[in-house]
Amino acid sequence: MQTWSVCTSENAATNRDMHAAEPPKLQDILEYLSAFFHGMDVKLFTNPFQWRKWDKYTGTVLKTPDTERRIGLMTPGQELFGIRCRASPDGVSPMQVNLDDILDALADNIPPDAHSVMILLDMDMYEGDGDIFTAGRAYGGSRIAAVSLFRDHPLCAPRDDGHAWPASHCAAYIDQLCHQASHPSTKQTKRQPPPSQRRDSGGPLHVAIEAATHGECKMPSSEAPTAQWLGRVVVTMAHELCHCLGLDHCTYFACAMQGCGSVDEAQRQPPYVCPVCLEKLCTAIGEGVVDGWEDEGVRDGFVRERYEALRRVCGRWDASVSRMFAGYKAWLDAVMERSYEQVVIVIDG
Repeated sequence: MQTWSVCTSENAATNRDMHAAEPPKLQDILEYLSAFFHGMDVKLFTNPFQWRKWDKYTGTVLKTPDTERRIGLMTPGQELFGIRCRASPDGVSPMQVNLDDILDALADNIPPDAHSVMILLDMDMYEGDGDIFTAGRAYGGSRIAAVSLFRDHPLCAPRDDGHAWPASHCAAYIDQLCHQASHPSTKQTKRQPPPSQRRDSGGPLHVAIEAATHGECKMPSSEAPTAQWLGRVVVTMAHELCHCLGLDHCTYFACAMQGCGSVDEAQRQPPYVCPVCLEKLCTAIGEGVVDGWEDEGVRDGFVRERYEALRRVCGRWDASVSRMFAGYKAWLDAVMERSYEQVVIVIDG
């Protein structure tokens, strides 16, 4: 089954330099999620799940997605689940495993001291027969989630066109995407923002864009592919774990909790949660673990501590390594600076 996690797309054949990308380190993932879910312990599940053969099938790559087999997944409780598997319909991965079967195996193995449990796979996943792939899914009420590393591998993911978050907020780029969606048969030329375009120099998003594009003139670091991979994966993992805390998809603002239909779209979404979802997330955690949560000052302090924890994690990568982490760090800096600004009104008696 080792070949199941090897990208077989055309992009993989023409970008051999990306083969050297190391998978994200578990410690980096844990540190990011610990900061994102500040106030909760994020731990590595030490009791492993292990792949086993099912009947006589041992993992031979199938030729068509129309044929399904089952591969065994042994749980820590020594129960063997039959996981459906098939060839990838788009040829990007050799084989895919069925998401629903994975979650069924996970449901009976939530540690007694855990709120939720997530399994992270290095192979591709699918959900229904009509799906091409599924990057992640959570059954929030059951407190279980699964995420795949596979589609975010630098060899599998779409090439960055320079407009991944935070540059996805470029007005000309958004106009271009909207035009392509409404006129799919029209040949589109690359559009540039007009020279006189107004620039907002005061907001956190503008600061994030400036920080993310600051390193564009530098040679990309050898760490960049892995950092890019890490950034995409942790945002997906945080999204799915938020579902386990009761958050639904966001329909209010640009937010990490927005629904997503493709890897391209995922690259354009922010890593932060909007004010509405931030309130939901912090309340879901803080009400149970923070003394005096009813006090507004305590709640504000908790949010600042969370931002500070995220800022420390994101500060480990500059723009030559990860534009997402560099932009997120700058965004956090600007948001925290604003939170410290106080307006004092003096009324003479």
